[in-house]
Amino acid sequence: MRYQYKKAKAPVELSVPQGFGIEARDFYSQKTSVPCQAECPAMTDVSGYIEKISQGKYNEAYEINLEDNVMPGVLGRICARPCQKKCRHNWTDINGPVEICRLKRSAADRAARPIKLPAPWFSNTGFKIAVIGGGPAGLAAARELIRFGHKVTVFEKENHLGGMLIDGIPRFRLPLSIVEEEIDQIISTGVDVKTGSFVGKSELENITKEYNAVLVCTGTTHPNVINLPGLKDNQYLSGLEFMKQYNNENIKELTGDVIIIGGGFTAVDSARACARTARKLLGNTGNVTIVYRRTEEFLAADMEEREEIEKENINILTLLSPLSVNSKNGRLQSVIFQKNYIKKSVHSEKGDILPIEGSEAELKCNHLIMAIGQKQDYSILPDGISMAEKFRTTRANLFTAGDFLNGSLNVIQSIADGKEAARLIDKYLTKEDRLQRKVLIETANENGETGRQRHHDVQFNLPVRNIDVKSRIPGNTEVEKVYSDKETQIHSTRCYLCHYKLEIDAELCIQCKWCIDVSPRDCIKMVSQFEYDDNGTIIKAHTADKIEDSTFIWIDNKNCIRCGRCLRVCPTGAISMRKTKLMDCPNNL
Repeated sequence: MRYQYKKAKAPVELSVPQGFGIEARDFYSQKTSVPCQAECPAMTDVSGYIEKISQGKYNEAYEINLEDNVMPGVLGRICARPCQKKCRHNWTDINGPVEICRLKRSAADRAARPIKLPAPWFSNTGFKIAVIGGGPAGLAAARELIRFGHKVTVFEKENHLGGMLIDGIPRFRLPLSIVEEEIDQIISTGVDVKTGSFVGKSELENITKEYNAVLVCTGTTHPNVINLPGLKDNQYLSGLEFMKQYNNENIKELTGDVIIIGGGFTAVDSARACARTARKLLGNTGNVTIVYRRTEEFLAADMEEREEIEKENINILTLLSPLSVNSKNGRLQSVIFQKNYIKKSVHSEKGDILPIEGSEAELKCNHLIMAIGQKQDYSILPDGISMAEKFRTTRANLFTAGDFLNGSLNVIQSIADGKEAARLIDKYLTKEDRLQRKVLIETANENGETGRQRHHDVQFNLPVRNIDVKSRIPGNTEVEKVYSDKETQIHSTRCYLCHYKLEIDAELCIQCKWCIDVSPRDCIKMVSQFEYDDNGTIIKAHTADKIEDSTFIWIDNKNCIRCGRCLRVCPTGAISMRKTKLMDCPNNL
């Protein structure tokens, strides 16, 4: 060649134009482009299922969720929603994140039955696995282990499966029929179930000898208790026990004043259950009061639920810690509290709780519920066996997952744990990692059409619709209504569909800047140079102010809203659009 010069390395985010990407930069690109999925413990394909919802394909949306988070109808109601905190709408507009969780419910409630269940990955291996505990973690693990080709038996001490989904979460938030349907789906894949089967230390010892692997998912069954001076065992209930009795309709009536100590999910659920049982919703006398030692900021109820708490005539008192109780003729009369203040601390993000001397206050109390969390019962573990690295114990074929491993967290984390533990158990049994995580890369619409339109960016989040307060008696009536068809369409089309990726081919780009001119957001930039890590992943782009200083025109997919206008205006066809999907599949594919 007459003229030779060194070319700058062209920015290519994905390792292959189509097919499976398995390099570090593929996963980095997926993580940064689809932050909602990256934040979901179960790695739910959020933009994938919301796209199906926007197209009215509810069955396909439900099946995508079923693949990833095992219980879509349940999680569409009670998920902790970590994904929504990472939704890109949080920093690209003022209308709040896409209602990812409620859209999950919208699809689950509309999907036609029977549901197409996820297919097995492998044929029968002959290995037998016991799962101890039929809550979310155990059920998720059981389903995944069946897909690996193993025989699975679930041992559950209660006469039903579901754990906290049945016993701990009130029906007005999570209807029993929804839980039972999705449990039945899991069992129908071939899981053997032994309910009413208590497993203690000796029983577990025998099971570990009979089965090739055992997974303990018994959760947190021991309630935390504050030993208050003057308080007798028969004068209070733990939050867990109260909710179990409430859900079993064993608590018919409450009169007088109720105090719930705590600020977590169980405390809030207990208070709302008390408001129903005491008919406080209908104006009956007596107070239902949540008393929390920290500020309301850390209460496990978002602003929407706090509004409902207020409507249900529930009081919230904060910065109070219990000191003692007063009784008369064996019956509670009051609880003495001391005021607190919060001091900034290097040890806790929430700060240290310190007492204010001489600030005691007395609150009337006829019923006391201590909803201050639960802990694991490690006495189930055989002698000499202890917890080891994540999911493992010091016995090779004995594993743990869910709340038994982590302490009380949330349902989506428990389900994610069950899935991950199942994968580890399969690797232990087969001596190979038979499932591989990959990024599926596909060519998308050549016209850059994703179904998103410009007006979708200015749609407002619609308020949640709830049944009126008087209709909440009897207490099992579900409070929150599912989205209507119109609401579903509005909420789903707000999604940026982050699984689409627009990219500029540097070889074809003539730097005319037309794409920058038509971009509705600051997502297409002139770049002088890129910085890469050792895996070839772009970690920083140095923008240029002038075209003469620009080496490349580059699309920042973290800020792109997938409108496709850049692709359609490009005169040289330098811009392409692909679609990505993070998935687990057999490693021979």
